[in-house]
Amino acid sequence: MLSTRLIKAWSFTSRLVSTMTNTEIIQHRARLFDEEKSRQLKEIERIEKIEVIVEDQENKQVKLIMNKDLSTPFNCAMHLSEILCKRSALALVDGTSLWDMNYPLKNSCSLKFLHFKDEDPFNVNLAYWRSCSFILGYLIETAFKDKYFVDLCSFPPPDIKSGSFIYDAKLNIQNWKPSKEELRCLSIMVSKLVAQKLQFEKLKISPEIAMKMFKYNKFKLEQIPAILSIQKSKSESDNLISVYKLGDYVDISKGPMISSTEMIGRFEVTNIFDIETENYGQIQRIQGISIPAQLQLHYWTFNLLAERAAKLNSALKPTLLNQNRMSN
Repeated sequence: MLSTRLIKAWSFTSRLVSTMTNTEIIQHRARLFDEEKSRQLKEIERIEKIEVIVEDQENKQVKLIMNKDLSTPFNCAMHLSEILCKRSALALVDGTSLWDMNYPLKNSCSLKFLHFKDEDPFNVNLAYWRSCSFILGYLIETAFKDKYFVDLCSFPPPDIKSGSFIYDAKLNIQNWKPSKEELRCLSIMVSKLVAQKLQFEKLKISPEIAMKMFKYNKFKLEQIPAILSIQKSKSESDNLISVYKLGDYVDISKGPMISSTEMIGRFEVTNIFDIETENYGQIQRIQGISIPAQLQLHYWTFNLLAERAAKLNSALKPTLLNQNRMSN
């Protein structure tokens, strides 16, 4: 059933995509995200209370009575302290599940807030790297306004040891090799985005809604059935696609993401490479480097990291056959 719909959607997309601008496509996805979020909220007929046991910044346990499917870890932090709101990047639910700060809690649970200065910030660092890749997608789709049509492809799972986070896309700009000044202009655009303090919003949607949402993106339209197949192989039974919204920008990712762009520190777009792929032909690999706002790093050290991040990242190229690549 889904394959038949995919073929029809692909045919429909090929006829219409040339008439759509980047701005119109961004607005289309954002509108469907907001409509689906509103619909899901309306399905909550009765507000149920849940008990959340929170470990505060002094390692003391605090009991909070919150609203099921409405209250988020961020809402819990608001009841405790401003410090927790500002520094908490992720939440840990019941000691096992990493949870987005802005995603509603589903049941009574224990809750611990995670931040960049934890004794072991491994998961927070991965979420930061993933969020930065997400921001690269936002940047690339909006930077050129409607002058060049941008086909976003995907980004791989975060790998901090690689030295850079990436996003792969087809920029449709002939023979463009960005200068240092052009890369700096792209980086400045991210600084403006950070200043807006935008929250990462997560929503789980049906495959049908996902296909409508991304019907103007030929790469992601292909990837949705592949993502579902991977989830099925991992016994993830909800058969839903996770999407995130940042401002008006919506993209696919399993997450988790950090709380907001306020946590982004120095951010540089370091290079853009042409790469050849098996399924998608020649596309561009956009790379960057960043450090969280909570951490201090000497500018000289950051510049060394930026030099390394300017070298081609050898992360797996996007392909429908690569299950690891889809697990972002």
